[in-house]
This record gives sequence, structure tokens and C-alpha cells, in this order.
Amino acid sequence: MSQISQKFIAIVDDDQAMRESISDYLTRANYHVKTYSSGEELLTESFDLNISVVVSDLRMPGKNGMDVLKELRSKNETLPVILITAHGDIPTAVEAIQNGAFDFIEKPFEPQNLRLMIEQALANYQSKSDKSALKSQSIKQLAIEQILVGQSDTMSKFRNQLIDCANHLKNLVLVGDKGTEKTIIAKIIHQQSPLSHLPYVHVNCKIVSELLFDKMFLGQEGAFSRVGEGVVFLEDIDSLPVECRKRLLNELERRVFQYEYRPKIKVKMPQIICSMVELPQSVEKHSLIGVILSRIGKVQLQVPSLKERPDDIIELFNMYLTQAANQHQASIPSLLPEDVLTLSSYEWPKNQRQLKQIAEQYVRLNRTKRVSISHLLDVNPNEMIDISRQSNKNLRTLMQDFERQLIIQAMIECSGNISQVCSLLKIPRRTLNEKLLKHELNRTMFI
Repeated sequence: MSQISQKFIAIVDDDQAMRESISDYLTRANYHVKTYSSGEELLTESFDLNISVVVSDLRMPGKNGMDVLKELRSKNETLPVILITAHGDIPTAVEAIQNGAFDFIEKPFEPQNLRLMIEQALANYQSKSDKSALKSQSIKQLAIEQILVGQSDTMSKFRNQLIDCANHLKNLVLVGDKGTEKTIIAKIIHQQSPLSHLPYVHVNCKIVSELLFDKMFLGQEGAFSRVGEGVVFLEDIDSLPVECRKRLLNELERRVFQYEYRPKIKVKMPQIICSMVELPQSVEKHSLIGVILSRIGKVQLQVPSLKERPDDIIELFNMYLTQAANQHQASIPSLLPEDVLTLSSYEWPKNQRQLKQIAEQYVRLNRTKRVSISHLLDVNPNEMIDISRQSNKNLRTLMQDFERQLIIQAMIECSGNISQVCSLLKIPRRTLNEKLLKHELNRTMFI
């Protein structure tokens, strides 16, 4: 049996008999097990526990299994979640996988089958942890393995700004839409900074409450105490409750006062990176969050959304496809022409995080049945080129967009073979090369 030492298998089920039955079986198999009678109970404690796999019933009062899945995935993208249901059909399975479930098992089931599924999840989780520990510290390697890929002008400018922030790390505010991977960016900045040898502590402000504030920020195990002169990352700082904002501001002012005006008193001052979706209009006024940000510093780094870098979408998706195929030991499925159009035309409201999830689903589901990207996104491909949604574009721009889509489609169909693409589009090789340059496309993206 493969097992990660001192880590828990969390069992979530409102049915006490089912909960105890699974727990007894896994305990006899030498697993560390903790049980929860509701999704709320698990989510209240999950940040403070060393959980490796979550097994949750789908249908529960209050927060059901799908709610648990979504919230856990928002906090930890690698944590495997297995859903149990008595209504296991294809639509439910697809929905569960779309939302990041590791796997899906129907009642009634044999305990050994669940155990096998858990062992697979543990192995997968351990593999991800090992890969993470072995990641290169170079900015180039991090870019390839994480999110900094892309040849667009927008992404090139952002990479330069990120490197500059890392080289001269000071208190920093990361601003960007949901799903732009600000958490990963914060880690990259720390790893590339002169403070990389010092501790790094991540605090998810969405789960901070008045009762938990001291535990998570102050005291012996609090973020400020643990990090010393290292880096504290405050994710979604604008999610802090009002009272917690006041207490954080008081702590920041106390430390700044002692550090600046009483130099004989040694106070360890961490560098603070915080993230938000957007800066409040009152940031220069006297709002609590505005004053906190003024204490943290004026340095801001705007993280671009996929809307701002559409030319990078195909390259990003191909990277995520390769990663997913390697993870699941599967072949990389070829993109259909309509898939390319969907990828390029969809607005991607959840940005890179959503793009990565769709790539993983595309690999997993296409092993047994052909599934289109429009199906995974639950959109009508015919709606993707709706002119009414392009009201900010003139005819020239729309025609250029359409030309680009046709070239991408042809490049995918021909696997980047220039001669075949020229033949398919009935244009000279020189003309194609000029258009590839104009649209910032490279044949290596399609090989």
C-alpha cells in the first residue's frame, strides 16, 4: 500500500453508518482517517489539517459534495477529491470532473475499490509534491512549468516587470482578475528575490475570522512570527472581515512605528505581498483597505488576464494539454478545428485556472469518448463569433481575427507543415510567412 505518512484521509458524509463503515475499513488498512458529518465541518478545519485525500458524499444537506469540491479546489488545486453518489450517471460524472474531482464512485461499492482509488489519488498527490520540490529556481524554467509562457507583447512586458519586482523586492500589491494565478506569481517573486533563502508564509484571507486572526497572524505560530524577515503573502486581502482589517492595520502600524521611530528596539519586519482583484476607488482615501495598502506600500504589479493576451491562448492550452497527458499517462488528443475556434473566441472569465482545468478534462474524457471543448464549456460554438459581442471592433479588425482563426485551424490540421498549410489555404509560402509574422504565430506551436 502506498501512503503518505502522517497525512489524513478525510471522510465527509451525513450518513453516520456509511461514515463509520468507510473509516473502520481504512483504519484497518493502516490509513490515518478523520471523519466529518457535514461539508461545513470539513471546510472549517481543512486549512489547519494535513489532509491528502478527501472522500465526500455528493448529496448532503447544507454544503453538498460539489460545494465542498469547489471550495477545496479554490484553496488547493492539487488536493484530490473523490465523490460518492447513488446517482452516478454520465452528466454527473462529467460535472464532477469539470469541477476538478479526482474520480467518482457509485453506491453501492466494494470497499477495496474505494481503497484502490484512494491509493491512486495518494500516488498522484505525492507525484505532484515531488515534482514541486524539484522545480528549478530559474525564471525561464518557472515560466515553462507554470504560467509565464506566451510570446505576446503583453506577456513580455509583464515578465520584465515581474523580474524587476523580484530583484528589488519590497512590499507589493498584485492586482488581477480571478484565475490569473496571483498565488503562483507571488511564489515566483519570492523564489527569484534576494529573500528566497528566508521563510515564505501564505495566508488565505478568505478563511480568516475574528476568532482565527491571532492564530493565523500573531502568536508563536502566526504568519508574522513564523516568517521573521521573510515574505508574507496575503491572498485576497480585500476578503478580510472589517474587524480583522482593523487588527491587521493596528499590527502594521505598531511594527512600522517601532521600526522607524524606535531603532533601538529590534522588530523583525517581513516583506508583504498581497493580492486583490482590483484596487478600490477609495485606495487613496481613508477606507480601511486603502490605509492598509498605504502601509504596505505603493508598488503595484498588474497581472494581465487572458483577454489582454489572446495570442497566448493556444500556446498555453497546448502546454496544459502536455502536462495533463503526462500526468495521466495518456496521449495528447488532437484539437478539432471547432475546438481551436472555441479556444480563441471564448472570453475565459476564470483565466489561466479555467484554461488549465479544461485542458485536464479534455485529456481525461477524450480517452474513451470524443468530447469537444464547447461541450466542456457548455457553450454553443456558433455563438463564439457573434458580432454583437464584438461591438468594440470594426470590420477590419473582425476580418483580421477571422483570418487568424483560419490560419490557426489550418496549422493544427497540418501539424505545422508549412507546405500543406499553403496548399490547404491556396496561398504562396511567402504570403503565409508574412501572415504568421503579422498574427504572432509560430509553426513550432502546432508541431
